[in-house]
Amino acid sequence: MSKLAILDKEYNKRQGAVKSGDYQVAGSPLFIKLFPRLSVAALKARLDKELALWYELRALNSWGSGRLDLNDVLASLVSSFGYSQATAYRLLRAGDGKLWDIYQSPRLPGLSQIKIYGLFRVAKWFSTYPGRAVEIKASDFRGRGAKTACLYASFFKPDGSRAKPISRESIEAATGVLRRQQQRYDKVVGIKRVANFAFQQDGQGKLTPMLHLVESKGKQWLKHRRLGNSYNSRALKAHRGMTKRVNAELQRSLNFGEARLLKRFFLSPRSLIRSTERANEAFLLVNKRDRLIPGRLEWCMA
Repeated sequence: MSKLAILDKEYNKRQGAVKSGDYQVAGSPLFIKLFPRLSVAALKARLDKELALWYELRALNSWGSGRLDLNDVLASLVSSFGYSQATAYRLLRAGDGKLWDIYQSPRLPGLSQIKIYGLFRVAKWFSTYPGRAVEIKASDFRGRGAKTACLYASFFKPDGSRAKPISRESIEAATGVLRRQQQRYDKVVGIKRVANFAFQQDGQGKLTPMLHLVESKGKQWLKHRRLGNSYNSRALKAHRGMTKRVNAELQRSLNFGEARLLKRFFLSPRSLIRSTERANEAFLLVNKRDRLIPGRLEWCMA
């Protein structure tokens, strides 16, 4: 039986079960685990919907076997994650052979199952490594726009972690999400945004603001120089599990170390001193007790 026939058969079975009211829905998961670099790769490849479904299948497979009954999956996708039946079938077909495999069980005739591909295989297919996983509430992972926004938000560090400045242009280059759409996603998932300011030391070693000239309608004035904003998501740090090992294996096999970007921002003097890949214009985060305005994020040119 072809995979298309399997899906059509399960669709008809589901339709009849819903009408009779005797269909059992699998338990709803509490959290969804997201992998930042996987999410970014899927956004750039326009495969965010398929990867979101892969995340959901992993959450439904709480016992970790990697195999699920297709009819239970379809029921859970509709009840727990807000899919329509037509959308669930379409995405299952689209991801078949890429992120999971749909097949007829050889041991249980008439039972269709899904085999979820493992983290290493999926990351290798996207030609990236997963990154440090984060978790969000499954209740927040509902609706087409919300799912994609959550994938985008996983690019940023969880709230409470120190984040470096980054411009909207750099975010667009990393995620493929345009500036306007970034701002929409920020509102949907509650991204926390903090301004950063550039400083330098004068001849006496005192901290002074860096200024830049602004021109508008024939007028000129000096303004404190702003760096990119820092962004934090509402996600929580997840347990590493096998992620650390998978990251290491993929970094070796895919040769990620060939093109490294010059580092521009440093959170501690130690990291600044140790860095051999420092940009010409590098900044060090000013210690809290030395900031001109308490609570403001100030960066001193190194």
